[in-house]
Amino acid sequence: MPNPQLALTLQQLRLSGLATTLDVRLQEATASRLTHAEFLALVLQDELNLRTQRRLATRSRAAGFMDTKTLADFDWDFNPKIPRKDIYELATCGFVREARCALFVGAPGLGKTHLSQAIGYEAIKQGFRVLRKSIFDLVRDLIAEEAMKEKELTLRQYLKPDLLIIEDFAAKHLPQHSGEYLLEIVIRRYEKKSILINSNRPLEDWGKLFQDVPVATAILDRVLHRCHIVPFVGRSKRWPGAPRTMGRTTEDTAS
Repeated sequence: MPNPQLALTLQQLRLSGLATTLDVRLQEATASRLTHAEFLALVLQDELNLRTQRRLATRSRAAGFMDTKTLADFDWDFNPKIPRKDIYELATCGFVREARCALFVGAPGLGKTHLSQAIGYEAIKQGFRVLRKSIFDLVRDLIAEEAMKEKELTLRQYLKPDLLIIEDFAAKHLPQHSGEYLLEIVIRRYEKKSILINSNRPLEDWGKLFQDVPVATAILDRVLHRCHIVPFVGRSKRWPGAPRTMGRTTEDTAS
């Protein structure tokens, strides 16, 4: 920037977005003969854009997203049977506003993780608080000895977000009593805050994996009430040669 005093002033005002693009905008203003108002609108929009990007990045890190996954980045052509319309409907976050649940069911490698995080990112953009955890990390937090001494404080991090995304649900056997802790989260979020669950296993297997059929039934009873179920069908992107897998529909879960 040619004017050191101006650069210092922008730094003191914490207008780093404006400072970054100011030289380009000054050249644009000269070339296009922009009015003062038009020029001011452009540089202020640059500042707003940078602040928005930083805010999204901060909230994404707080949500547990290691990198940004979006709907635009997803390869819809690889598995054309994935219901794009349902995914985009969920991405409007109407189910979050209505405190409903969503459930992605299907074999590994079909894009459940990518799309759940993409929906979470859309929720963050709309101002919702989001937290993503694998079921293994969630259970570990809840049954850890130090967590038991401050159970309410540990639970609070899972009760506060508007959208809780749980990955790898029922992927394998969980420690004894873990289902009871998870049930408490589900009960206390029920019809108050949304949950989006990814599961590689059919619903009838959940009881065995939690080692507690009544608890698994109670979790299912609340999760499936007012729930948007999305079956994932196709071939794994991690193992393209794997056989095609069959997804489960709402009718399957009701039978």
